[in-house]
Amino acid sequence: MATTTEIRMSTAMETVVAPMDRTRWGCMWWPSSSCFCRRFWGRLSHLPGSMCRVCGMNPFLFVLGKCAATGVVLAVSTIHMIHPAAELLEEDCVPDSWKESYDAYAFLFAMIAAILMHALETQLVAMFASDESPSSPSGGNGEKGDANGDEERADGAPSGDIYQHHHSHVLASVEGGRAHRLLSALFMEFGVTLHSVFIGLTVGITSDAETKALLVALVFHQMFEGLALGSRLADASMRISLELLLALIFSISAPLGTAVGVGAVVGSKISLTGVTFIIMQAIFDAVCGGILLYLAFVLMLNDFPTDLRKHAGVGAAHRGWKRLAMFVALWAGAGIMAGIGKWL
Repeated sequence: MATTTEIRMSTAMETVVAPMDRTRWGCMWWPSSSCFCRRFWGRLSHLPGSMCRVCGMNPFLFVLGKCAATGVVLAVSTIHMIHPAAELLEEDCVPDSWKESYDAYAFLFAMIAAILMHALETQLVAMFASDESPSSPSGGNGEKGDANGDEERADGAPSGDIYQHHHSHVLASVEGGRAHRLLSALFMEFGVTLHSVFIGLTVGITSDAETKALLVALVFHQMFEGLALGSRLADASMRISLELLLALIFSISAPLGTAVGVGAVVGSKISLTGVTFIIMQAIFDAVCGGILLYLAFVLMLNDFPTDLRKHAGVGAAHRGWKRLAMFVALWAGAGIMAGIGKWL
C-alpha cells in the first residue's frame, strides 16, 4: 500500500508532467523555428561578402564585420564555453574523485585542445601549401641555379631562377593563406555547432517559467554566432554549395538539441541531468572552447593586423577613423556576447 508521501509525489508529478506532455512541444515549436531562421539568415548574410568588390560595396564594411566576428568568437570561447564547463565540473553530482584529483580540468581540456589545434593546423597548412606550390625550376641542381644567377647578376639583368624561386614562394604563401582560412572556418564550424547542440539541450530541459528569457538570449546568441561564422565562411572563399551546406548544419544544431531535450523530458527515458551527461557536456564545452579560443587569438594576431595594414595603413584615407572603427567593432562584438552570457 502506498504511503502518504508517495501519493503526494505521484500527484505532483501528474500535475507537472501531464500538462507539459500536451503543451511543451507546441510551445517550443515556434521559438525553435524562429531560432533556425535567424541562425540561417546570420550565416547567409555574409555569403556575398567575398564578392563585395563585384557588387560595388565598400570592402571596409566587410572588414568591420570580420572584426566584430573575432570579438564574438573570443567571448563565446571564454564566457559561453570554458567558464560553464568549469562550473559544471563543480556540481554536487560530480564525483569527489573528479574534484579532488584536479581542480582545473576545464582549463586543462581547453589548453590541450588549443595545443592540438595549433599542431594540426600548422601541419595541414604546410601540407596544402606544399601540394599546391610548383616544383623547383632548377631541375634538382641547386648549384647550377646559383651559378646562373651569379652570372646574370654580373650582367646587371635579373635572374630567371631567382624570379621563379620568388614566384614559388609567393604561390606557396598564397595557398597557405587559403588553407589557413579554410581550416579556421571548418574548425570554427565544428566547435560552435557542437556547442549549439548542448545549448539547445539546455533550452529543451529548462522549466517553462525560465524558457522565455532563455529563448530570447538564445536567439541573439545564435544570431551573432551565425554572423561570426558567416564572416569567416565568406573569407574562406568556399564553393557556394559547401557554404550552404555548412550554413544548414549550423542552423539546425540548436533546434535539434532542443528537440532532443524536450523529447527526453516528455519521454522521461533519457537522463540529461545525470553525472555522465554533466561530465560529457563539460568536457565537450571545454574542448570546443579551447578550439575557439585558439582561433580567436589567431584572428586577432594575424587577420586583424593584416586588415589594419591594408585598410588603415600609412597613406590610407581616414586612417585614424578606420583604425578606431576596427577596434570598436572588435570590442563591440566581444561586449555584446559577454552581455548575453548573463543568460546563456
